[in-house]
Amino acid sequence: MASASVKGYFEITTGCIIYGMVGVFLILINDMGTLPIIFYKLLIGVIFLAGYVYLTGKMDLIRIKGKRKQLLLLGIFKLLTIYFYFTCILYSGLSIAILLLYTAPMYVTVFSPFVLKEMPTKLGIVGLFLSMAGIVLIVDPSNLVGFGLGDMHFVGLISGILSGISFSFLIMTARYLRDEYSGFAQFFWATIFCVIVLLPFASDVTVPVLKGNFMILLLFGVVNTSISGVLYFSGLSKVRTQTASILAMLEPVSGIFFDYALLHNAIFAETLIGCVFIIAGALLAVMENMSFRKHPEFET
Repeated sequence: MASASVKGYFEITTGCIIYGMVGVFLILINDMGTLPIIFYKLLIGVIFLAGYVYLTGKMDLIRIKGKRKQLLLLGIFKLLTIYFYFTCILYSGLSIAILLLYTAPMYVTVFSPFVLKEMPTKLGIVGLFLSMAGIVLIVDPSNLVGFGLGDMHFVGLISGILSGISFSFLIMTARYLRDEYSGFAQFFWATIFCVIVLLPFASDVTVPVLKGNFMILLLFGVVNTSISGVLYFSGLSKVRTQTASILAMLEPVSGIFFDYALLHNAIFAETLIGCVFIIAGALLAVMENMSFRKHPEFET
């Protein structure tokens, strides 16, 4: 039992670290818009996920049950989250994007009384204010005064904030669906939805551009979607969900590390301090959910 838990910790940790590499893959892709990138990444990823389910004989994992409208809603929030997240990475950098994405627990605290009828605890409120402080440090509203809608960094910051909001609704929808669908099933069908919706954008990429980016897209889809997803949900079955949620905090930490070590982007003191506040706020949100026996999903 102990060895299974250790294996679960390793799988979740590896999956989160791999997902933190998303910015590295994005930077290596040339001459493609955000939506076509998302389409090909998810298409390749879901093909390999389907192959994994078939070869392992786990078809029951993805059987469609009830709450189909909410499952569709999950796909919508997943698509919005990835779009805003990728846009923020491209215009404002991976470190800022991944931290603004992980403000989602803050918005869950704000919206859950209205959406899920769950009242936040004192821990949740403290986490809310910590995350808000982190956003202020990273975004620095005083610097936004001179920006306009045409400024790409401004667009990136707004997209990052929207990614956190949409991610929070994805988390709340996942909570509502958890009695009907496993995390893997939610991940699989939400990805299928995104691929279908984004199908018209496949033709926005010329054949030469697609050929030039094919290997990176293949790695992006297989490694960052399939392998990270399989590892995360395989590990999730071996450890407590609350523990998995805490280990998921490695994703923003690893993302910042890759942004600095591989992409050589400068990381400012305000970003690091904001990182501490946001991750602390997210951890408090996880602790709040432990007290209520709720299990948030942090995987997009």
